[in-house]
Amino acid sequence: MDYRPEIDGLRAIAVLSVILFHAGLTAIPGGHLGVDIFFVISGYLITSIIAKEMEDGRFEFAAFYERRARRILPALIVVLLACIPFVLIFMLPREVTEFSKSVIAVCVFASNVFFWAQSGYFDRAAELKPLLHTWSLGVEEQFYLVFPILLMGALRFGRRRAGMLFAAIAVASIAYAQWGPQTREDTFYLIPSRLWELLAGALLALWPVTKLRAELPNAALDMFVIVGIGSIGYGLLDHGEIRYPDLGALPAVLGAGLIIAFASTRTITGRLLGSRVPVAIGLISYGAYLWHQPVLVFARLSGFQRPSIGTALALTAFSLVLAFLTYRFVEQPARNRKRLGRPALIVLTSLGMSFLSGASIFAIATNGFEKQGLYFSNNDTRRLYELLERNTGGDFMRDMGSDGDCMFWTSQLQPAEWSRFIDCSKRFGPATVVLGDSHAMNIYNALFRNNYAKFLVGLVGPGCRPWARIPECPYLSFDKFMEAHRDTVETVILHFSGSHLVVDEHNRQEPEDVLRFGGKYHFNERPIAKTIDYLQSLSKMTKTIWLGPFVEARMDFRDFESMKRVARGGFHLNPPTVDIFSALDEHLRDKIRLQRGHFRYISFFDVIDQDARGLVDGDCLMYRDSDHLSVCGERIVGKDLKALLLRGTSSER
Repeated sequence: MDYRPEIDGLRAIAVLSVILFHAGLTAIPGGHLGVDIFFVISGYLITSIIAKEMEDGRFEFAAFYERRARRILPALIVVLLACIPFVLIFMLPREVTEFSKSVIAVCVFASNVFFWAQSGYFDRAAELKPLLHTWSLGVEEQFYLVFPILLMGALRFGRRRAGMLFAAIAVASIAYAQWGPQTREDTFYLIPSRLWELLAGALLALWPVTKLRAELPNAALDMFVIVGIGSIGYGLLDHGEIRYPDLGALPAVLGAGLIIAFASTRTITGRLLGSRVPVAIGLISYGAYLWHQPVLVFARLSGFQRPSIGTALALTAFSLVLAFLTYRFVEQPARNRKRLGRPALIVLTSLGMSFLSGASIFAIATNGFEKQGLYFSNNDTRRLYELLERNTGGDFMRDMGSDGDCMFWTSQLQPAEWSRFIDCSKRFGPATVVLGDSHAMNIYNALFRNNYAKFLVGLVGPGCRPWARIPECPYLSFDKFMEAHRDTVETVILHFSGSHLVVDEHNRQEPEDVLRFGGKYHFNERPIAKTIDYLQSLSKMTKTIWLGPFVEARMDFRDFESMKRVARGGFHLNPPTVDIFSALDEHLRDKIRLQRGHFRYISFFDVIDQDARGLVDGDCLMYRDSDHLSVCGERIVGKDLKALLLRGTSSER
């Protein structure tokens, strides 16, 4: 097919959107949709090339996959190799192991499946995974494995019928993305919910757009392209929750389709898109996409925790420079069959992938070169590493406690479990119920590990707060149960993250920077009011306690150098966090006093000593991550909380 510079201009829009979004530029909150634009472009170009070759009778699978290998593998191998020294410098052994697993996944083009399998509420922050962005390569390569075969069969019945088939598949894919029973991680990472974006481009290739562009007047073409750019702009600038490839991605996909279909070098918009700067960025867009995530991750790990606009732009420019060098000295030579024949390509890429896979397997087998990394360290460094390794991270869900009888937890109280509730109440008396989000999971565990009661139930789940009645949470089912069986519950302890009650000066919830570094903030009154109302209604049915906002660490325990400085200072909690939660605690006390609440409020500062502000108790690091207790932290907090609750119970009696 003929070269179309305006498509490289569209690539420039896509790659800059993704990079600036990942760099933290809040001006384009929908920048992640740049990946969706790439999928449309990829579907269009691949289908155009394959369909033309098939119709001319010269399509060969070997030649097709050779072109894909020349396009993808050399630059990818170079970026993966370049990451290795920085991973060894900036990451702890546990993180080196995770990186090594991701390298293997990339080598077999299954990184989307890998990151999907390890994704979830308690997963490591996305901005600290150097290869997270390669999930999109996995989606494309899986598409390339199946699509040529399907296209070859469909084209036997003509382009029109092939188009009808792919349109039906695309509709099914977007319906699955929008309404399927899958999780958000499913729709984001896996190909069934991404297929419609690739097929949108394929349908353009099967549709006679070239003929249509030639027949339409320039003014009409410009109008369609302007609408397409506007549609993309709407998606990129929209502040709504459009993080997954459902209907929220439709504006960007339609916009990309309009530009591909109607952009032409004979029009004003086509010439702008095909001008020197956009085309130059488009030509190096693949390299820029490969480099940007490692650059941003290692910048953050080296200290750029709050990048300014200037820093974000500088890191973007640096990614583009690396992309240019990769394009000039890796991509272009690799695509030149005279300089690099097929046998040489196979040998070099096989060696590169084999080395990466072998080194990754060795890193996994040695637990991220753990012993080698600590060999020359002093005793204090080794003790700190062991403290962090022993207590941080881990599988929170796996560490949840249960005795298999009447001490158990669930995120929903299903009708099938009502009988268990009733039976346990007959054996041990009414239950103590811990209700809330992931921090309530900590509190349930804390009481469980200290044998607070023989009948203890955690109705808890990630993100489950009383003002957000989402179906995955226990509030609705628990309300129904209480209406029918309130006599089976003696006490309800509500607990959730206080970070959702704090907003920054821009009225954004969960202001990470404010909670960690301090700054201007105020309190989010709407969820506070809704929580008080809920507790008031619950207290009419049973004794109710609001265990006040959790005192969060807000420290990055993965940053070993930073933790060395914390250790030298005495392992205190983050001062801005303590100050903010202390102020929130006082604010809530005043609110409840004015509301004359019929429930009991217990400050978390009565459980964790505000003056001590300690992160470490003996051999225990109290937190597993920036805002959740470790297993040993649960035991320590649970001991004090149990005594506090029992004192309150005896005084009430």
